Amino acid sequence: MRVFAEKGYHGCRIADVARQAGVAYGLVYHYFRNKDELLESVCAEQWTIFIRALRAASEGPGAATEQLAGICRFAVDVFRTAPAAVRVLLLEVVPTPNAFRAGSTRQTFEEAVSIVADIVRRGAARGELRADAEPTVAATTLLGALELTLTSMVAGIVRGGTEEEIERVKRALVDQVVGGLAPR
Repeated sequence: MRVFAEKGYHGCRIADVARQAGVAYGLVYHYFRNKDELLESVCAEQWTIFIRALRAASEGPGAATEQLAGICRFAVDVFRTAPAAVRVLLLEVVPTPNAFRAGSTRQTFEEAVSIVADIVRRGAARGELRADAEPTVAATTLLGALELTLTSMVAGIVRGGTEEEIERVKRALVDQVVGGLAPR
């Protein structure tokens, strides 16, 4: 993860990964056929963490607004605690050829949308969210807002270097994205 974040996908070599991991060059090839497969593995690991967090929010206590707010806060906290992971996922995976091929990445993305859409659907049915909210569009809107906000943080467009700035970003996301789903 660290090598991809520092050197970028195209600048990263398997030898760099081996050196960072403290293993022999050939050992990396024992587990991964090439750099694409290594990047896909890194991405799959990070998506697994995110999917678990979405499920925990969805299955946890609280109203739909609280669950969606928890997802927003979690995503921003990941940037605070693991900026290299966020950088790789957002700036290296998306522009990489074949990164969004059918398989685990696409399936997990669809699963993320489905989990968030279910929160929206349940929230609308209980009157916690707008009755006219379209669950899939609301889910992709929330996930898209998270992606672009985190990308902007990685690029330095949105400040997130201090605890105060991180908290400001979390409040703004919750107010603007989750607040937009509040009943009228």
